[in-house]
Amino acid sequence: MNDSIKKLLRITDKNLEIVDVSYETVNKKQRLVINATLSPCPQACKSCGSTVKDSDGKTIIVRNGKKKTTIRFDEYNHMPMVMQLKKQRYKCKNCETYWTAQSYFVLPKHSIANHLRYKIISLLTDKVSLSFIAKLCTVSLTTVIRILKELKSYLQGNAKKVLPKVLMVDEFRSHASLEDKMSFICADRESGELIDILPTRKLSRLTTYFQSCSNNDQVKYLVTDMNAAYFQLTKTVFPNANLVIDRFHIVKHMNQAFQDLRVRTMKSLQIKGFKKDAQKLKVNWRFLTKNRQNINHSEYKSWRSFRSPKYPLLTEAMMIDRLLTFSTSLREAYEAFHDLADAFRDKDHIFFFDLLKHLPESLNEEFRKKLQNLLKYEEGIRNAMIYPYSNGKIEAKNTHIKTLKRVSYGFKSFENMKIRIYMINHLIEVK
Repeated sequence: MNDSIKKLLRITDKNLEIVDVSYETVNKKQRLVINATLSPCPQACKSCGSTVKDSDGKTIIVRNGKKKTTIRFDEYNHMPMVMQLKKQRYKCKNCETYWTAQSYFVLPKHSIANHLRYKIISLLTDKVSLSFIAKLCTVSLTTVIRILKELKSYLQGNAKKVLPKVLMVDEFRSHASLEDKMSFICADRESGELIDILPTRKLSRLTTYFQSCSNNDQVKYLVTDMNAAYFQLTKTVFPNANLVIDRFHIVKHMNQAFQDLRVRTMKSLQIKGFKKDAQKLKVNWRFLTKNRQNINHSEYKSWRSFRSPKYPLLTEAMMIDRLLTFSTSLREAYEAFHDLADAFRDKDHIFFFDLLKHLPESLNEEFRKKLQNLLKYEEGIRNAMIYPYSNGKIEAKNTHIKTLKRVSYGFKSFENMKIRIYMINHLIEVK
């Protein structure tokens, strides 16, 4: 029976003897109590080195009572379980030193079994809150935070980082940092592995950090968004790196410029009394940004904004053309926007910038200025169409970080958040 219970608890200590199993009620909750004793054979004194018996056969290391401790284990059949363990105490007659027997399944001066500690560490790799982990493991929130902070030693923050050939950089909102609201994150584009997280994205801090790395000259591509601070890194820190702007941000910039014009057109139509036309532009905005190559030209049907019998059956192309009749400036912008989008989609950087530099003067002035702002990032945009690199993998990590922040109701400590992010990305392995 004793060995069977030890197998259930996954304990292999031969010196542990289980006496009995009982139940008790604490704070109106019942829990399972295992009464056990730990009494290994006496060992030599660690202080003076005395053996159990001297040369004359006189006993030097003697037993000196037992110390009772309560060790918390994982739940068993949805019931909290503890072990009332009596540990043997020993005394050395030569140096008057006292010590207590220890077992492998619990750390000295601790009351939580290693089985439960490993469960907490395993749950820390999931996107769940600390309070949920505490509730699931029947421990206090302070205990979970303490175990989390103990993992700080696994961080490799003091070691010099080895930078990859293709480096992705980005930022995410972090209220836990006192230096900046936006924290910095970088990762390897080829493997997708997280490299490091910094509490701020300020250029001075980033420059100092990357200058401490040993292989800056081996970074060939720096993939980033349109943050001007990151452009300076290629000049000061990465002399051999080509700047590559993430394609998503380029398309987003063009889409936003067109959508802003559409909204201004809607407001203008409302002021002029054409509220129904403005409503049609609002409802069907997705069709205006749809790839022209995927527009249907043959299937006739009724549309939400042009219902029969008042309106004849229309193809998708005819419906879009009817929307563009509401505004001449919107039609011109539609053509210019899709010409640029097609060139970008075909990765024809020569034709793309030729269109961008020679936009018609008749275009809406604000729309034209927003598009031509892309000329400031010409090098990065050209490289985006030449090289097959993007920030997709690091944006996925940012999504995981946002989920972690949401379920955790935020973080007060940047270090705690950094440890959780490292654990989610499996950069901390506890053995």
